[in-house]
Amino acid sequence: MKLETWIGAVLGLSSDSSELVRLRVIESLQELGHSKRKRVLRFLRKFLVEHQHLLLLQRITLLKSILLIVKDSTSHLGRPLSKKIISMALIEMTKLASVTDEHREIASTLLLALGSGFPTDVFIELQSMIHRQIPPNFYVLLTLANLCSENAHCIVPLLKPVLEMLPFMLRAETCRRMKWVFCYALGLFSKSILAYVSDTEKPSQPLLTKNLFFNDFSMAYDILFHFWLNMKEPKVSTAVIEAIGQIAHLLPCDKLENELPILIPIILSMYQNVSNDISISTGLCGVLRTATERNSKMLVPHLDFLITILHQQICIAMDQPTDPLSEKHQQKILCSFKLLTPAFIDQIIKFLLLRLEISDEHIQLGTLVLMEHLIDTVPSCIESQKNQILNSMALRVRTNSNRVKALLAQVMYTMASHSYLELEGGMEMVKFIIEQCALSTEEENLKIRPTTEEHGNVATGMVTDRDIRTLYKGLVERLSITLKVDNIFWPLLLEFVIPVRYTNALATVCSSLVYLGNKKRKAGATEFVLNYEEHVNLPNPQALLTRLLAVASSPYEGEGQGTPALTLLQVLGINIHPAAVKVWDHHIPSLVNYLQEFSETYLLQNQWEQKLLQVLSKTLEEIEDEVWIVQLSEVMMKHIHRCCPPPQQKGFLYKCLGIVLQLIRNQDVVKSKLQEMLQIVHHDKALEREGVATGIGYCARTHLDITLTTLKDCSKLNIFKKTASFYHIMKDQGSIEIMKVKSTLILCYGYLILHCPKELILPRIETDILQNVFNHFNMKILGMKVQVKDSTMKLSLIKTITLLARAIPSVEEKPTYRLTRKAELLTYMQEFIKAEPTDAMTTCIRKAAMDACAALIVVEPLLFDPGELVKVCLHSVFSLPSLETSSANESRGMDLIKRQMLYNKTLVSLEDLLKKLLLLDLSPHGLHFLFKNLMIWIESRKDYEREKSLETTLHLLIFYQETTDINGKAPSHNLGVIIGCIALRCSDPSLTVRETAIDCLYVLLYMQLRFEGFPMGHRDREVEHLKAIKNGLKDTNSEALGHMCTDIGKVLAKCMCNDQVNTLIFTISKGLTDKRLNGSCVATIVMNILIRKCGAVLIDIPGIIEVLYHQLQSITEPQVTQAVTHSISILASQNVLIVLPHLLKYQIPFQTYMDDIWRSLLSDNILAMTSIKYLLDNIKLLSDDGQQSLVQEVKKSATQQPLSVISALHAMICSPESQTAINILYPQLFSTILIYLSSSVQVWLPWDFLRIPKERKTFSLPEKPANTHACNYAIEILQAVLTSGKSEDTKIAEKGGWDLIKSPGKHHEGVVLLAGAMAVCAVPHLISIVEQLIPFLANVHERQRITVAAFFAELLNHTVVLELSLTDTLVGCLLRCLIDTSLTVQGLAVKGLGNTAIGASQNIEKYSTKLVTAMIAVIYRYSKSNNLMVVEAMSSISKILGQLQESFADSILIDVALTIEPLFEHIQVKVRASAFKVFGKLIRFGNIQLNPELMEHIHSTLINLLLHLNDENSEVREVCKSALNLMGPIMASESLSKMFQELPLTDSTLDYEKYLRNISKHISRDFPDRIIFYITSCAAFFRSAHPEMRENAVTLIGFLMCSTEPDYSTQFSTDLICEEINTLLSDPVKSVRIKAAIAVRYLHMY
Repeated sequence: MKLETWIGAVLGLSSDSSELVRLRVIESLQELGHSKRKRVLRFLRKFLVEHQHLLLLQRITLLKSILLIVKDSTSHLGRPLSKKIISMALIEMTKLASVTDEHREIASTLLLALGSGFPTDVFIELQSMIHRQIPPNFYVLLTLANLCSENAHCIVPLLKPVLEMLPFMLRAETCRRMKWVFCYALGLFSKSILAYVSDTEKPSQPLLTKNLFFNDFSMAYDILFHFWLNMKEPKVSTAVIEAIGQIAHLLPCDKLENELPILIPIILSMYQNVSNDISISTGLCGVLRTATERNSKMLVPHLDFLITILHQQICIAMDQPTDPLSEKHQQKILCSFKLLTPAFIDQIIKFLLLRLEISDEHIQLGTLVLMEHLIDTVPSCIESQKNQILNSMALRVRTNSNRVKALLAQVMYTMASHSYLELEGGMEMVKFIIEQCALSTEEENLKIRPTTEEHGNVATGMVTDRDIRTLYKGLVERLSITLKVDNIFWPLLLEFVIPVRYTNALATVCSSLVYLGNKKRKAGATEFVLNYEEHVNLPNPQALLTRLLAVASSPYEGEGQGTPALTLLQVLGINIHPAAVKVWDHHIPSLVNYLQEFSETYLLQNQWEQKLLQVLSKTLEEIEDEVWIVQLSEVMMKHIHRCCPPPQQKGFLYKCLGIVLQLIRNQDVVKSKLQEMLQIVHHDKALEREGVATGIGYCARTHLDITLTTLKDCSKLNIFKKTASFYHIMKDQGSIEIMKVKSTLILCYGYLILHCPKELILPRIETDILQNVFNHFNMKILGMKVQVKDSTMKLSLIKTITLLARAIPSVEEKPTYRLTRKAELLTYMQEFIKAEPTDAMTTCIRKAAMDACAALIVVEPLLFDPGELVKVCLHSVFSLPSLETSSANESRGMDLIKRQMLYNKTLVSLEDLLKKLLLLDLSPHGLHFLFKNLMIWIESRKDYEREKSLETTLHLLIFYQETTDINGKAPSHNLGVIIGCIALRCSDPSLTVRETAIDCLYVLLYMQLRFEGFPMGHRDREVEHLKAIKNGLKDTNSEALGHMCTDIGKVLAKCMCNDQVNTLIFTISKGLTDKRLNGSCVATIVMNILIRKCGAVLIDIPGIIEVLYHQLQSITEPQVTQAVTHSISILASQNVLIVLPHLLKYQIPFQTYMDDIWRSLLSDNILAMTSIKYLLDNIKLLSDDGQQSLVQEVKKSATQQPLSVISALHAMICSPESQTAINILYPQLFSTILIYLSSSVQVWLPWDFLRIPKERKTFSLPEKPANTHACNYAIEILQAVLTSGKSEDTKIAEKGGWDLIKSPGKHHEGVVLLAGAMAVCAVPHLISIVEQLIPFLANVHERQRITVAAFFAELLNHTVVLELSLTDTLVGCLLRCLIDTSLTVQGLAVKGLGNTAIGASQNIEKYSTKLVTAMIAVIYRYSKSNNLMVVEAMSSISKILGQLQESFADSILIDVALTIEPLFEHIQVKVRASAFKVFGKLIRFGNIQLNPELMEHIHSTLINLLLHLNDENSEVREVCKSALNLMGPIMASESLSKMFQELPLTDSTLDYEKYLRNISKHISRDFPDRIIFYITSCAAFFRSAHPEMRENAVTLIGFLMCSTEPDYSTQFSTDLICEEINTLLSDPVKSVRIKAAIAVRYLHMY
């Protein structure tokens, strides 16, 4: 049950729109079907049957799943289940209307899969659906046909009933689609029947014959041919023809014979009307097969038309794309020809040969395909036609079509396999094959080496000459190896060795000859030894030797012809000369191995030619036959002159001639050959010119006099007597042949010197050689010397001079010969080098000239001053741009590889020259001389110049180290300079420069160690570390570069001598401004390390600082500036007492970068601490000495020394690196700067600054500090200090605190904000800060005392003072400040003491009595002189009372109440308001049990509060309301308490008189015993100075007296009160009189 549930869940995904999901469903069901096939199949079948309305996608998915499971397990299905699935598949295929063809095809495939296991069951089910009267279903018929084809042995015996019904259905069918399936079915039925009948090994099944089916298929044929073969329905027509091709085998013989005359023309005519040619060809092939098998005579009348149409079809097929259908079509046509050939061989061969004569490519291709097929498939039939075919083919092979050639190669191989080449005319075929192997391709014409790619296809028409050549070379190889053509190719192929036109085929020809020759030699065949008289067309031995040696000299030309040529030469040894066999068997294998070892890229041509020449020389020495050798010289000369080989081969043959002439004793022959060589050589070809000169040099080894005489005679030939106009010679010397001839003659003298014995040639150099050379080189026109511009002549002269110098013994060889014209020769060379362009390298003149100079300078006499020569050579080479950037070279015809090779060789030549100069003077002076010239290029702004010069320097240093014994000698005075200059290049932008610089340092430091006495093999760990540094140079990020420079600095610091450190530092400091070449990077780091490591040995410290400071003025890179300043800090850390005073000489901000220098001192904690303490001590002295007037602003600026000190400290403290120093020196730093700031700001306040503004006299405070710079610096220092403590510096700035601090009149307000921030951020430092600041309270300077008092006052406003136990200290200090002579200090002290209630709220009772007493004293002292001081004191009292517990009971409370009571009527609003606020605080303590006296005082103050509810000032009114609200709870009257509580605290409109009336009623009712006291207290206000108070008092007293009980009028005398009210009736203020009159109305009972 679980399985079905799982399948049901999977089926839910079978209708998913994603094809991928449906595929996964199918895979899942298939996998499950492997183990539970029957259950799965039953479930899926049942699901499909029960759900007839499934979505089509879901139905297809399930059907595919069933199909896959059935295919995997057909043999394991039981018959019951298979029948159910068959029935279901038939329903799916036929009875469902809403499905698609795809669905039906799947159902049909499922039936076929079931038919493989149960064919009979499937057939019966299908047969049951075919009825004679009802048209069959398309897929039923299709499935039945396929089932029959796949299971012929089971189905054919059952097929007869179906075939009997088919004719009836054919007649009634009209649907095109059904007609097609009927044709398809008939074809498969006929195939199956034929397969069944022809199977001789069939099992025990019913015996059937074709006759049984004749009638059925005959009826079907009639309907198909006579009714369905309608041209208007091409698809049906082609299907009919294809079906007829199958049905024809089952037609009666007579019927077929009768139908052929009509059938064949109709079939052939259909080729023109339909596009599906393969169906027609298939049908035709079937008809022809049946007709030929039955020897039908009806083919003869239609033969010509038949083969013509078939030939046309094969020609058309050759242009069709190659695919399976087109190949099948071709095979059917070829099969048709094969079927016709045995019966009509003569007609068909004649037809094909005639068609081959037609020049049309398509016809030739088709004909060749047919010809090859017939030759290969029916060879016995065309045996009699072989000669005719061969002759015709030989005449027709001359074609230009590559497609035809390609196909012809296949035909030739087929013909050769059937012995056609052995017939007469086979030679022409072989010649054609070799010609195709020798085809010259377009790539070779353009000197382009083709890439390896697939050869062209004959069918597509894309066949190149290279494809043809490759194809025919493969053909020759196949013919040689796989077929027996020995007697044809040997020795016939030797005829193709000599002709130049077969050069491209030479490698193939030689390889074939080698294979055949070895085969014959091993077999002992007599044909191996050549009979030149019998084979008159064979080349002679000398010609073969010449040709094979020439092609072997260019071994990689012609697709690697060197190895085959040499191998063939070895094989032909006895056929060339018997004496050569021994030499060649010994030497040629080594030559072949040499070629295998060195590829074309690495092969040294000159060395290879030299090896060949040595083999030739040894061979001729073994031969010892002068006649044979003279004949060889004749053949060689003829080959050079007539065959026109390439210039390289010609040059080599000239060299060979020189070797040959060495061994010829006949002087006439030698002279004539020398003259002939000079006459036929192409003087404008460099290789020929070089070859002939070398050959003449070889000849001069044994014939010196003859050679010199011949060269002189040649200069007298007519070619030298031709006159050219002066204009032409000056305009374009290179176009005149005479220049090339002279170049050849000059070069001949050079090789003559090289190859002749020294004892013979040295005496004749100056007389016979140099004079003739210069006569050829120096041209004069009309007596004027003409400058030679021809590069060939220059190179020839340079080469000759080089060879001459090498022939002369050098200085080291103890020469006995002095070259007197040496200076002249060097002058020539220098002029040649100067004349070369420096923007591009176009010739090898400069290289050759430097080689000549290198050879000349070691020849006696030695040069006196080589400076000019060195400069010329360095400029000529180093100025050349790199190949990547040189555009000039691109336009001058020299490719990149050749330029690079020439470039490298030129550098090597320059180095050789410099090394030889160094060898002449190995002292330090000689090395310094070369380095001085190289230094200009090492510091160049161009990468390529630095790279080349530094690489050259490295090679020279290595050479100097290896060749000079310097152990224990005094070091060079400039070694530090050299090391410094090289070190600056270690961070060069170019990787090559960096790596080379490291290598140079490696060599230089070992030289330094050797100067110190270390042996040559000694290895130093520090110096060896440079190798590791070099490995990391490719990493160009800043971090890696920094590590690299650091390592270099460490190595230099440890390896350099102490006396060279100063020089090294000064040299490296020059690189600080080298931004472009990154010298500044290595300079800064290395200098820092040198100063750090070697600072103790430095002497001129001020000088170093001076140099570094002046360098700073030119540096533009911030990181370099930082590094230099860091160097100064390192120097200061080692010599602090010298450096700090020296740095203060540079005034900030007038000197650039001094602030950076001061900041750099922070890099070392000890140095930073020392420096900051040094500056703080100076600032303290400045603060003590700076006495400024407090009355007016000092106008003169501060001196430069104070500004320098505070600026330096500013630079250090404001740096992020000052965090550690600030944390350590925080208290000292903060207190010192705060006090200094108070002095800089010049705090000034007027004596009455604490008075109320209205009372203060007019006086303007100064708004600017005296010293703006110093003040700003101090402020910024404080900001930095606070920032380091993570303070709320931004809050200070937001409140304008820093501006307040800088303002002289509001300085103390800014200090208050500062103190608040310090209480938050500087808690750990507060104790020390307080200790630092306490002494300043006794300072003589008031401004400093003000600053400290303000700071202490604000500290007490924070609880941190209690945590730090600072309360006692601060309270004590501020209490002492109350007696300070400065009112400002006193006011700040009063405020601060009040703040104690906030900062020490938990211990306030401890200080309350002392503080309140002090505040009362202040109130008494300033009650008449300074109202603001009084207000501040009462504010402090309020703070203190606000923090006391309600249970607090002390007499001090009564003192406070008594002190503030007089102030209720003070003229100043602030005073009155403050007094009522204090009273409000006292109400909390009005407990009758604890403070009865205070409670009585509160009752006495009630009238005051009620009267001031209508005060003229809103602030006073609000304070009184607040006090009454507080008083309500302690009053023994709920009604009064409620009325007090309902008073609005805001200054809203109050019906004052109504409120008094109600209050009076409650008072008289709830406090009858106090009513008289209240009336009396109210009457006291009749004398108030404030009219509103008198109004309020008379109103209230009227209400009180009116509200008393009637008997109260008898309890006390009211006469006095009435009199006072009457007095108010005459008050000067009208409003008072009105209020008094109203009050009188309420006194009627009195």
